[in-house]
Amino acid sequence: MTRPRQVGLWAGLIAVTIFIAHLPSFFHRLLDGDEAIYGSIAALMNSGGHLYGAGGVDNKPPGIFWVYAAIFRVAGNYQMTAVHTVGFVVIAATCYLLFVIGRDVGGIRTGLLAALFYGVLTAAGNPRLLATNTEMFMALALTASVLLMFRRHWFWSGCLLVAAGAFRQVAAVNVLLAVAGILWLEQSGDRWHAAGRFGTGVAAALAAGAAILLLTGSLAGFWRWTVGSLYGYASTTWIPSYVWQRARDSLVPFVLDMAVLWIAAIAIAARWRRLDRLDRLVIVWLAVAMVGSVAAGHLSWHYFIQAMGPLALAAARSFDVYPLRRWVAAAVVVGIAVPAAGWWFYDLGADPLTYDSSPLVPQHQLVAAYIRDHTAPSQRVFVWGDWPALYIESDRLMASRFPGFLRGFDRGSGVQPNNWDTTSDVWPELQADLEAHPPALIVDTSSAGWSDFSLYPMSNYPVLANLVSGRYHAVASVDGVVIYAPNSP
Repeated sequence: MTRPRQVGLWAGLIAVTIFIAHLPSFFHRLLDGDEAIYGSIAALMNSGGHLYGAGGVDNKPPGIFWVYAAIFRVAGNYQMTAVHTVGFVVIAATCYLLFVIGRDVGGIRTGLLAALFYGVLTAAGNPRLLATNTEMFMALALTASVLLMFRRHWFWSGCLLVAAGAFRQVAAVNVLLAVAGILWLEQSGDRWHAAGRFGTGVAAALAAGAAILLLTGSLAGFWRWTVGSLYGYASTTWIPSYVWQRARDSLVPFVLDMAVLWIAAIAIAARWRRLDRLDRLVIVWLAVAMVGSVAAGHLSWHYFIQAMGPLALAAARSFDVYPLRRWVAAAVVVGIAVPAAGWWFYDLGADPLTYDSSPLVPQHQLVAAYIRDHTAPSQRVFVWGDWPALYIESDRLMASRFPGFLRGFDRGSGVQPNNWDTTSDVWPELQADLEAHPPALIVDTSSAGWSDFSLYPMSNYPVLANLVSGRYHAVASVDGVVIYAPNSP
């Protein structure tokens, strides 16, 4: 068999493996609560509202909402299978870019292994890791930026770094990688010119993004909710007990489950003095990516997608540098395949929103069914708590611009609920939304303690307490979730 045919065969086998690894994402309508936030806001945007205004408020940059809204315009609101298809295409495209980088750095074998490792890493974890999330799109743009950086196309590398930042602010840590790249890849006389081209690319992309936000009426809201809220968000997540809980549930298993790849990456990093410039940049990329992954203190598993690309590259390069005996190679395969297979079966059978593996219908689906059965498609509903999934599962629009409350907050901790989405300017906007679009149903998840919301009853918030007591009455309770309908005229 000729070498091109061998490469094609291996590439095909790797592609099939990656598809199988991500197959559980097509068996669930929602893979996590973030997808529900993006989807509920995108649907509201498509109804005519401006992002960061009446079209939905979140503290994420606009890229993910633009993507979801575009998908819904083509496939229909809340068509999550289409979203997951796009998500898999993004994963596949990132795998291809990692293959190209790996081929440039170490050869075809390195490239193929890097693509395989990234495809497996992005599936070997809890269901949230499979979700079509901001990190996934950011990783694609960052990987493209790094490829162009390695090839010294500094202007376009800078543009793509900003494109990555349009999905998550922490993409900015790759500026450190760009500095290292300019120092190591350019001659001393050309460094300022390279830095200028990179800076020009960053500036041009920022200007283009600002123009789009301005033209879509979202610039002021973007500054208020995405930039201005950063400190408040970080201050509520960097609580030691909260950080440890998240680290235990995400960082620790991420490192332990894929220990084989981490050991390989550390082994190649230990050869630092003997590495060439591109290999060193891969190690630096991994280091800055880990900084970006933990910067917010939230430490959800999918945050580490930012580090999975350089980890896959470093491990692939290590296996290329260090020849393995057959029994060691077999142990490596087992060390990667066993945890990946375990997560595959778990993700296939567990409810992604509650991690419940029982055969019973999840209670949130029963609540959504009640909403769907007792409202018309044109009517809106309001959910109190942090359960935007109910909007998508019931196929109903939000009655307010806020898909949830106390998001990213350590609910139930006893800390005062002074979160970025419960500041004093939130309540007048919420009241205006509920008056403009009176909800056909108000769904109170705090009464059932969903997502640790029992400490925050609607009676503690005057806007909601006055609305419910004056205009609504309880009509049902599903799994402890109390549902209110308007009083008769």
